[in-house]
Amino acid sequence: MGVLRGLSLASIAALPAFILGFIAYVIIASVRGASIDATEWETWMFLPCYGVPLFCMFIAFIFGTRSSRVDEE
Repeated sequence: MGVLRGLSLASIAALPAFILGFIAYVIIASVRGASIDATEWETWMFLPCYGVPLFCMFIAFIFGTRSSRVDEE
């Protein structure tokens, strides 16, 4: 049950994670002086395009699996 809850929470967190990744992409591109509509792939694009969304979804998955544990008193 915990894995299913983690997967569903991670899938729900995907859209906000992609939006957060896009915001990080725009911020990093403006700091580096690169154009936002660049057609050539550069190495700095890995962090906002893959790192931020995957990190958010991983944290949501971990939170979902751990929230299923009930402490009995």
